[in-house]
Amino acid sequence: MTTKAIVIPAVLLIVTIGNYFRMFSDDTIRTVEFLSIWAIGALSGVLILQIAKAIKERKK
Repeated sequence: MTTKAIVIPAVLLIVTIGNYFRMFSDDTIRTVEFLSIWAIGALSGVLILQIAKAIKERKK
């Protein structure tokens, strides 16, 4: 269960980062770019939380 809980956010984070770097940007940040940056942050937080939870369970 913990492996699946780590793999799914990791894959989504990779896809989101790839999508962000595919965008052409100029000096301003559009709404789509802002949402992509927000999604990267949210997925990073979920991934860090799942990794911390897996490490905590492994120490028991």
